[in-house]
Amino acid sequence: MFNKRHDELSNSTSSSIFGKKRNSSGKVLATVVRNNNIEEGVSAFTLWLGSKGKDSIVTPIAMKQFTPSIRKVVVLLQDNILQKDIIVDIVDGVPFCIECRSNDCAHVGFVICAEQMNLRSKLE
Repeated sequence: MFNKRHDELSNSTSSSIFGKKRNSSGKVLATVVRNNNIEEGVSAFTLWLGSKGKDSIVTPIAMKQFTPSIRKVVVLLQDNILQKDIIVDIVDGVPFCIECRSNDCAHVGFVICAEQMNLRSKLE
């Protein structure tokens, strides 16, 4: 798959990710999100779902808020790699990350899993 990262880390094993220095717990973060693609978002969701503290710094992405409405779902994520809040909108079933300006980044992969879990809980 194409490498979407535009920094020196995309082809190397540097000690920082997205230009930020990692601490010892950052090793997990770096191995999960390297190329910022949907599959890495699914892995991040699995880590977040299995973590004891849902807002743990060990998880690369954590969900802060899931706000559904009739035609639009707004999901607020905490990206612990970028150390900022990320908004992903789902309009008519199509997710779009405001931060990455993309529909195939790790944030979108995370949100797709969250929405599937939300839909499943509504059906049961």
